[in-house]
Amino acid sequence: MSKSLLITRPSYEITTRYLYVWNKKIIREAFDRGINVLDLKKEKAVKNEFMGRMKKINPALVLLNGHGDSDCVTGHNGEVIVRVGDNEEILKGKIIYALACKSASCLGPKSVQAGAVAFVGYLKDFVFFNDDSKIAHPENDRVAGLFLDPSNRLSISLVKGNNVSDASKKSRKAFAENIKKLLNSDNNSPNYSSSFIPYLVWNMKHQACYGNQHACF
Repeated sequence: MSKSLLITRPSYEITTRYLYVWNKKIIREAFDRGINVLDLKKEKAVKNEFMGRMKKINPALVLLNGHGDSDCVTGHNGEVIVRVGDNEEILKGKIIYALACKSASCLGPKSVQAGAVAFVGYLKDFVFFNDDSKIAHPENDRVAGLFLDPSNRLSISLVKGNNVSDASKKSRKAFAENIKKLLNSDNNSPNYSSSFIPYLVWNMKHQACYGNQHACF
């Protein structure tokens, strides 16, 4: 299997726009390491493109960004790109990280049953907040960063060759570090309000791994 990474980055409203921008850091890390990156961005993040590219380049690592449900992950304009009972077998032989609400609850174990090496995702909704004054420049949004940096930590750890278990631990550690930061901060700070703590705990608690925990990209 080639040392290739496939990433989906739909961008059609605020949530997906943020994921689109924050995932640029992961792409840069992969490029710096000489990894072949197939970036299905915006209107390319649709089922036909996803299926075709998966079959053509056979990536070892798949990063799915978008909205989701227990049995699926969507791409651009909410189009389902992978769903249980339809095409989860396309994930066979791959490590997957899905930043998509609830996708680990059913799609995660079902994809592993269909032959995926490992699947990391969230059992419930992945929650993040943003600073409305930063919507034009999500990369500068420190509020969103409290939530999205720990997610990036997982993807970047996988890109660096950490195994699935260690990558997940690094992500959960980043959530814990941000919780500690908020506990020690001035509660009047708009960027570091303690009101975000329950949601960081929520994301950390509901991150789940299936399959081979020792698998590496």
